[in-house]
Amino acid sequence: MKVSVILPTKDRGPAIAETIDSLIALDFPQNECEVLIVDNLSNPENQARLRSYQASYPDRIRYEREEKLGLCNARNCGIERSQGEILVFLDDDAIVPTYWLQNIVKYFDADANVYALGSKVIAKYTSPPPEWIDDRLSLYISSFDRGEAVEKLHYNDYPRGANMAFRRDAFRKCGYFLDCFDRKGNSLMSYGDIEMCYRVEQAGYDVIYVPDAEVIHLIRGDRLNMDWFRSRFYWQGRSEGLFELIHYGRRHIINTFTFHLHRSLKGDPLDKLHHQGFLTSALKNFFRREFK
Repeated sequence: MKVSVILPTKDRGPAIAETIDSLIALDFPQNECEVLIVDNLSNPENQARLRSYQASYPDRIRYEREEKLGLCNARNCGIERSQGEILVFLDDDAIVPTYWLQNIVKYFDADANVYALGSKVIAKYTSPPPEWIDDRLSLYISSFDRGEAVEKLHYNDYPRGANMAFRRDAFRKCGYFLDCFDRKGNSLMSYGDIEMCYRVEQAGYDVIYVPDAEVIHLIRGDRLNMDWFRSRFYWQGRSEGLFELIHYGRRHIINTFTFHLHRSLKGDPLDKLHHQGFLTSALKNFFRREFK
């Protein structure tokens, strides 16, 4: 099997049909591609809906269920149960063009040192967005566009989890996603994609941006309010605090404490929340020995 598309989902409901339909329409040899729907504890109605896609397309789609809550756990389930040598991760609110997989695979085939890549994530609002949403805020809904040139990426500007791909060897050599990151229940924890790509780059492999494997990311109206963005900024800070503690160590946290404390007290309200989240996460986890 050449490629496995891994689609983690939880209670997306009927709206996931747009994503599934775009995957079924892919222009890629059927015998070289599989789609794994990884159901992360959806309710019985949605579980039955997801199983129906496997029944409708038994040669194209497989249904798997991950009983441990968390986006990274669902991704890891997909890694374990898939067959492809290239593993492509897609969010359940993204729509792909027919050439999506072709253009992902060609970059892996062209350069053996490319172990991870991502492409554009283009926001499409399902209801009119408020006027105050600007480029800064769009970053927090996973929008990603580095232009029309291929380029190597470095921390912390890595592919977004809504549209990223890895060689299977990346997980054999660097380990799986850490379940202390990314969405889990009501938590808006993130950084599972960033943390995984960081380990790949630190191991000496290339993480690249490609311009021609874009996806459309559907943005629901319930995210287009300031309360959601306040929470998102806070949890982004918590994610970065945990990342830096894991990879840079306790001394780094001590050395940067004053900076983050100052930023948590001064500046605009969203920036304050970000640094408050950073300090909360770094201090809460400061004496932990292991991170899963």
